[in-house]
Amino acid sequence: MALLLEPSYRRFLAETHPELQIRDDRLGVPSFVAALDVREPLLPGATKDLVSAFTDITPSYVVPRSLFLGTPFERYDQTHLLDEISAPVRLAQDAIAAAQKERLEMVVLTNVDPEHPMVPRWRDAGFVSLPSFPDTLVDLDVPDFAQYILRLPQGDRSGIRRNIRHFDDAGHQLEPVTDSKALGPDLYQSYRPLFERAAVRWQPHSEAYFSRLTELGDDVRLTIARSRAGGVAGFVVNFVDGQGFQAGRIGVAPEFHRKDAVYFRLLYHAVEESLSHAKTTQAKLSLEPTGYRMKRHLGAHAQPMINLVLGVTLRWRTLLAGFAPVGRWLLSHLDDRAALEQAY
Repeated sequence: MALLLEPSYRRFLAETHPELQIRDDRLGVPSFVAALDVREPLLPGATKDLVSAFTDITPSYVVPRSLFLGTPFERYDQTHLLDEISAPVRLAQDAIAAAQKERLEMVVLTNVDPEHPMVPRWRDAGFVSLPSFPDTLVDLDVPDFAQYILRLPQGDRSGIRRNIRHFDDAGHQLEPVTDSKALGPDLYQSYRPLFERAAVRWQPHSEAYFSRLTELGDDVRLTIARSRAGGVAGFVVNFVDGQGFQAGRIGVAPEFHRKDAVYFRLLYHAVEESLSHAKTTQAKLSLEPTGYRMKRHLGAHAQPMINLVLGVTLRWRTLLAGFAPVGRWLLSHLDDRAALEQAY
């Protein structure tokens, strides 16, 4: 079984993120509790400002605490749960009962393939489908990074090579990490500024997550950028995910923000590493959402995703039943490449 589907991975996340209440025994599938901020996927502008104005007045309308199915963070794509759950009606009943017991407002399954044959059955069970941020995937169908960038347009190849030269000329070096315990504070300090600046935020990681990351074993590939002075200039986490790979967090130390192409070099390394370890030409690397234009220039392509949402309280059952078409319209930019690349 892939690491990201293992009970040991969920136990690790539960221990390093206790606030998410990650459990395997709440339902027949893993689940966790978090606030769903409905503002996050809205385009900047009047609508998002109006919704934000209601946050202090009626927070449960804007950031309802919800029961999420699956696991937080990686994997981004949760479509495997559609294969595992054969009776979505029963699952919906059990999830509503569990959510009511914990005074939660909604049940949410994030980021599944809209073309999966089980999606209509989830809709029949009462779930509403809404657009989500597309995943970004890199095809690992060539042996190495040198051959990979040859198929990119000339301008993109030149930009990649130029960024690698900037990184190398600054005296930085990539260094694999086998024990992250002592590096936890440096990794967290590199991660947190990128989290704060992110156009779209999910739940934050803890410092304990980074300190203990290598406890997960060989399927976690943690690489740091070691600066000329010997400090941590940044890092990238890459998970072996069955036949494919899942890029996790990238962090850049504040003093190297937009300097020496540290961020880009770490991103390229995730592709390099995945290409070198892929065991089949059908394998893919997930780079997750946002940075869509930059990732397209790296050769990634977008994979559409939807969220499946079920109201628990009368308030949210009414809102979802009455305003789902409006919600899909407000989120239609998530299916528009040009809009995604401009805003995210």
